[in-house]
Amino acid sequence: MATRDSLSAQAASCNSPEEWAALAHQALAEPADTAYAKELMDGIVGDCQFTKDLVAVATVYKALGDDAQAAELMQQAEDYCMSGEEQIALAEGKFKVMGDKAGAIAAYEQALKEINNVAPLLALAKTVIDVTGDKEFAKKIYSKTETKIETVAAKAAEYVKLGQAASADMGDPAFVAELYERAASKLSAPADLLLLANSMNDPTRAKPLYAKVLEGSADVQSLGKLLEAAQAANDADFVKLILDKMAGLASTTPELLSLTEGYMAVSDAASASKTLDAAEEKVTSADEMQRVVDATAKHFANDAERLERGKQKLEKRRANQARYVEFQTLENALTSVKATLHLADRVAAELADASYATKLIQRAENMLAEESFQFGRTQPLIVAIDQHTDDTAWLARVLDDCASKITYFIWFKELVHTATHLARHPALGREKARTYLQQWEAKLKENNASVYDYTKLAQVVISDLSDASWGSMLLGTAKTHASDHYALAHIAHLTTQAGDSAGADALYLQAAAACKTGDACLQLQHRLKSYLLPDAQQRTLYAACGKSMTTPADKLRWVEGIDDGFHDKVWASQAYAEIETGLSGTDRARLEQSRKSRVGNALYPYRRHAA
Repeated sequence: MATRDSLSAQAASCNSPEEWAALAHQALAEPADTAYAKELMDGIVGDCQFTKDLVAVATVYKALGDDAQAAELMQQAEDYCMSGEEQIALAEGKFKVMGDKAGAIAAYEQALKEINNVAPLLALAKTVIDVTGDKEFAKKIYSKTETKIETVAAKAAEYVKLGQAASADMGDPAFVAELYERAASKLSAPADLLLLANSMNDPTRAKPLYAKVLEGSADVQSLGKLLEAAQAANDADFVKLILDKMAGLASTTPELLSLTEGYMAVSDAASASKTLDAAEEKVTSADEMQRVVDATAKHFANDAERLERGKQKLEKRRANQARYVEFQTLENALTSVKATLHLADRVAAELADASYATKLIQRAENMLAEESFQFGRTQPLIVAIDQHTDDTAWLARVLDDCASKITYFIWFKELVHTATHLARHPALGREKARTYLQQWEAKLKENNASVYDYTKLAQVVISDLSDASWGSMLLGTAKTHASDHYALAHIAHLTTQAGDSAGADALYLQAAAACKTGDACLQLQHRLKSYLLPDAQQRTLYAACGKSMTTPADKLRWVEGIDDGFHDKVWASQAYAEIETGLSGTDRARLEQSRKSRVGNALYPYRRHAA
């Protein structure tokens, strides 16, 4: 039960109208303190500048029964609404505050026009259903999502997200089934079909897809995942078909021993015996030999000749590979990707055994395949492949796989940095990095990206690829999207890094010209100071800002910024004198009060001289 004292204590940590509104709603909970809730809202309603803030406060006035105030705030929220994100907040307000479902849907329509990526589209569909319950409009969003999925690399994963979201939010099995059917018709890669089938939670509908996976798979790893699905479904006949195909592809002792276990699980001892013989022939270490002996004792304990032969081979392995046993003991205890790659480093350094190190790296890759993709976990694998193998095809495949899965720029940036800093294969790394950067640039052009999307890409091109020419071209594109002083100053800063000082100076001047208020001038000055621009240049740019000021209030704020930003009372006093001409009444009084508090009486001669 919240009391006024406890709510007042929470109020100290509120930093936004949304947080104040949430606190007010607490005050309206039983027992309701409507007076305190109204006091909270009356105190901050004038600070609301954004749609989401206005909507949040409107909900409180609605709860207080002040429909007129709630309606007025909603009108302001609509007037201030500029972006798709704000349209979503406006829609919720229209529905919950105004009871206007048609208006809410119209706002969602506007938001839908601006959203072009899968995750935000799915989030919008869920929001529409949660807020309005309008599943028909949600279907419209899902339709656009399907269209967008066609443009991404990881289509199967995105189709799974779509199907799971629709299943969770729509409560319409028939509609979800249609989604999956359309998705299956657009996929052909075995891994994609398997991913989609595994997400269906319906063995009957998934079986045709599993059959396609079996037909199209040509490696043990993908077939192994299919085998797991068939085993989970207790489909012995299908399991046998998968094992037979895997037997023709398996080439290592661990793979063949796994097949032995699989055949025995479906009571096919004859096939299990063949794969166990093949596993014995492929042994490369004492550990693998031990596993062969163990499998023999487990499944063919009555075959004395086979068991004795395996024991003798194991003794010979141990006698000649004492040092390997030490490392294999460590290998047996491995439970993480990090530890596996660390052991690979030791094997390469202490035994100079590239084959054994490669085996450990492959094991780490297999472990990663069982986890959800995160580039931070895969990056050490790339470094290990680069350092300990000469398998450029493997290295390129892992890099390309990461590039196809990464959707967030922060990880894309890390991928490029890793590729351009490969120790043994730098040429391959730089070639791949350039390709990935070109692909990302193409996506930006397709998706009508923002100025900051281009500046981030330019920064990576300049810093990691050291391509100042390309970086400058990207910054030029960014400039065409820039409209405020923040963006122009940021582009100028990066232009300096690209080695174009003259171009940067021109952009800084454009940033100054873009400042239309006194506060904007101060904001720009703070930004320039963070860039460590010379004081003289900062002053020149700040002076240029002042030329754009037109109202007495903005001119005064600009003058006050001289004291705030430069602590130069002489310059400030001169500036006060320059702007006082023609001021009278309240404006003159405000200037005199500001001047007295900022520069004091000692510098008033500047004013008298100006007069």
